[in-house]
Amino acid sequence: MWKLSDETLKKLESEIERIFVRAEEIAGKVEDKWREIPEPVECKACGVDGSRGLEKLSSAILYFVTSVGVGEDLKEMSEVTVLKPHINIEERIRLHMHTSEFRIGSFADEEIVLLDGSLRGAFIRPASYIDDPKKLRESYELESFVQDFLEILDKHFEAIGDDLRKDNAKKNYLLSREEVFLKMEEGYRKGEKRVEDLMIFAEYLEYLHSLNRLLEKNAVFIAKNFYTHEFDSEITDAAILELLSIKQFGFEKAGYIIFKPRIGKILPWFVQEQKRSFKNLFKEINLAFVRFEDHGGIYLVESTEKIDEDLIAKLKSLEVDGYPLQLLQAHKLAKIKRAEIRKLVFSLISSLKPEYFPLFKRGREIVEDR
Repeated sequence: MWKLSDETLKKLESEIERIFVRAEEIAGKVEDKWREIPEPVECKACGVDGSRGLEKLSSAILYFVTSVGVGEDLKEMSEVTVLKPHINIEERIRLHMHTSEFRIGSFADEEIVLLDGSLRGAFIRPASYIDDPKKLRESYELESFVQDFLEILDKHFEAIGDDLRKDNAKKNYLLSREEVFLKMEEGYRKGEKRVEDLMIFAEYLEYLHSLNRLLEKNAVFIAKNFYTHEFDSEITDAAILELLSIKQFGFEKAGYIIFKPRIGKILPWFVQEQKRSFKNLFKEINLAFVRFEDHGGIYLVESTEKIDEDLIAKLKSLEVDGYPLQLLQAHKLAKIKRAEIRKLVFSLISSLKPEYFPLFKRGREIVEDR
């Protein structure tokens, strides 16, 4: 068993001490002050979360994403599909999961839609192209492709809503995996075929289209872990805010600070050109740092809607042990659905013809527990 050396411990203590001294110094200069949490104001909210999993087979990458919305009722989306091309695997599956989460959140009827994570993070999440994406303009009538693809997506969204209302949203919903995409790829091609990058481009279009639809709602993103630097370029905001709270109250008291973010968002060219289709992405992002209960964690709260005392009071009414109950429930249910769909994937593979079995070997089998 590896033992921690005295030298390693000293280096760690020295670094933590340096961070503490710097954070304490900055906290003493911060003009913003913690405000006390207002009395709870009841409201209805929907918590959204998702999960994902994949099987790297010798012949294909089979993966699934699932998302759930927990509010006045339960909404579920479960998708199983094959990843093509076999590149930037984790990033693209994660993007698909977030697309599914945004879609299910956009159909919530509750006053507030809660999502786990950062809204600014959602804006800066990039597409994972294979080659220079500028070459797509040389190969395709890209502006026309974007415009027509968005029109198809709007109709597709209606079909997703119908399936959710019927509690039957259990299939692939990425248009970039469907025949319509292949027909469009051929129809808009004017140069060298770059189907892989066009597919990744289409995945990103679907992601931003779903985010735009979500932001029609009063969507509130709550990040448990965040490494923002609004107060200092080196020390994290969380460290500074902890010491600011102790300086102001004498302990880690529940409270909130409304803040105007310094870092803006950069929107891709097709969003700029199709502003009418992405109008909600142009809204300003508002944020607050919130601790819902004494000695609890500090969360980053972001929204394109106004963050004020009224919203904080409503969020306070939803918390249990310092965190919104609906998000806790959505997270637990998403984990349960992940286990269920994983079993379904294994069952699906086992149901195929025996002569296909040599294609289902996994490289990790030799090192996994038996």
